[in-house]
Amino acid sequence: MTTQKPLAIHAHVQKVGDLLASPRGREERPRMRPIYLRSLVAGALIALLLSGMALLFAPASHASAMAENDTDGYVYVLNNNLVGSNSITVFGREEDGSLTLSGTTSIGGTGSVLAFADGTQGSLIITHDEGTRLFAVDAGSDQISVVNVHNGHLSLAGVFASYGAGPVSLTYHDGLLYVLNAANGRTSAANMAGFHVDEEGELHYIPGSTRTLSVPHPDPGQVQIDPSGYFLLVTEKLTNLLDVYRIGEDGSLSAATTFASVGAIPFGMAFNLTGSRHQLIVTDAAGGPNNTGAATSYRLSHGTLNLINGPVFDFQVAPCWLVITNDGRFAYTSNADSLTISGYSIAANGAISLLTPDGATATAPPATFPIEEALSSDSHYLYVLDSRLLLKTPGPATLLGYHINHDGTLTSVVDPSQITLLLSAIGLAAE
Repeated sequence: MTTQKPLAIHAHVQKVGDLLASPRGREERPRMRPIYLRSLVAGALIALLLSGMALLFAPASHASAMAENDTDGYVYVLNNNLVGSNSITVFGREEDGSLTLSGTTSIGGTGSVLAFADGTQGSLIITHDEGTRLFAVDAGSDQISVVNVHNGHLSLAGVFASYGAGPVSLTYHDGLLYVLNAANGRTSAANMAGFHVDEEGELHYIPGSTRTLSVPHPDPGQVQIDPSGYFLLVTEKLTNLLDVYRIGEDGSLSAATTFASVGAIPFGMAFNLTGSRHQLIVTDAAGGPNNTGAATSYRLSHGTLNLINGPVFDFQVAPCWLVITNDGRFAYTSNADSLTISGYSIAANGAISLLTPDGATATAPPATFPIEEALSSDSHYLYVLDSRLLLKTPGPATLLGYHINHDGTLTSVVDPSQITLLLSAIGLAAE
């Protein structure tokens, strides 16, 4: 049974409604309003353009990425291929943060636009405890791809069933991998499933790890293990809930304890890894003045979420994706419908505040949608996947890149006009 515990605050929880007919024609599912990121559900209509946009949707090269020996790090893009095998494109990161294309590698499975609905965080993640590995969702084929990485070279370890419909987000800790199956546009219910990851990268399903969410189709945003490895969290955009599951010693999951989100439409989240704060920052895609959004800081204590401060409005539209620097000093949200990046300063007590009064720490090019974010391993550089999928005339995605200055301000280090990615690209990871 799911237990709901209200946070000890009086916060207005914005109700979301409207019904949007599923493109599959079999069911109606609620669409959250307002969400100023134009719904990726609408992107399903792009399928009608396949015959006229074959080059943009064509399968990527299956050749392994060829990395330069003097590269300082790498940036990885999940292409979410809608035709042919799913793939990952690799860029080498130079000393100044600029990027050089290395290549593209097939990872099996197929992509999907409909599966991501209004967007999610964590469709591509990178880990380092058993060598370097990438885990990627194959949302169209209900699978997970495991990819071994060595100096930017990719090799497929395997493709495995996700034990649910429409996988959109992944999280990993100490040999355990959990996937969030959103089931957007599907008749089956959203769920989570867990796996043990062996030394070869094989996934082994954990009995008792499949858990449903508060309702069959809550349009979930992200799944995340806390740094202790004891709890698993999920954001539910449609219901305005934050779900907390206890992880058993065998990797199984308890029933959820749900908390009402302080802000409206909780989307992306990240834990502050410094010290023992157990701090969680969550983006709120709406609820601010003039239809803008915010970020809210919480503390997770023994499975209970307690408010630190927020929502702290950023005066931008659709702040959805979030990262926190390794030193715990700054957090950044990408604001899809304002074409901006907002920076937050994190105080010693976990309270957050805007770096710039208007919330626009950096600006994306016109007619784009900054979505997924990733930090270099040293947190000196922030990279952002910049999408054109939902334009009236869809176009290829690109990448933004910024140097994070000592005061948290951002200086551009990547020319996005020189980077062309598939328009269906959805995931981003970096090292």
